[in-house]
Amino acid sequence: MAKSAADNQNAGESLFDAVVRLGEVAPDAPANLRDTIHLGLRLTPEGDALSELVFLTASQPARAAQATVCGIREPLLEEIRRQLGAWFADPAFQFRLPLGAPRTAFQKRLRRALSKTQSGKTYTYADLAKQLQSAPRAVGQALGSNALPLIVPCHRIISAGNNLTGFNHASAGPMLTLKAWLIEREAHA
Repeated sequence: MAKSAADNQNAGESLFDAVVRLGEVAPDAPANLRDTIHLGLRLTPEGDALSELVFLTASQPARAAQATVCGIREPLLEEIRRQLGAWFADPAFQFRLPLGAPRTAFQKRLRRALSKTQSGKTYTYADLAKQLQSAPRAVGQALGSNALPLIVPCHRIISAGNNLTGFNHASAGPMLTLKAWLIEREAHA
C-alpha cells in the first residue's frame, strides 16, 4: 500500500506526492520562471484525486527536493503532469482531473464560479463577489486559500484597478510574475 503525503511528511520524507519543475510542463516559460518555479502536487489520502497544487519558488528548495512519487499513485500523477503540459501547450485546454472536495461551502461556490471564467479574460474581485453575493475581501481571502491554482483558475482574478495584487500567497516577486505570464499566455492563445 502506498503512503499518503501525510505519512511521508510525518516520516520526514516529503510534503508532496510529486514535484514538477515548471520547465518540464512549460518549456517555453520565461527563463526566470522555468527553472525557479516548481509545482508541488498532493493527492487525497486515498490517492484517487488531486487535493492540492502549490507553486513553489527557489526559496523553498527543501520542499521541492524532498518530493517522492508513491508507486500506486504514479498513473494519476503522470496524468496530472500530462494535463498540465497540455494546458501549457494550449491554455484553452480543459482539465479533466479528479479533484479533492473544497474545504468549505463558500470554496465550493467559488470553485464553481471560477470554473465558468473564460480563458483569456480577467475578472475583478468585485465581479466575483457580486456573483457570489459576498464581499470582495472575502473573495480575495478565499482565492488565497485556493488549493488548486491554475486548475481552478484564480489567476484570472485581478483588482478593480487592473492590478494583479496577489497570487499563491504572495503580493510581489516571482508569483506575481507567474500570474502575469499565465494571464498573458491565455490572452494570446
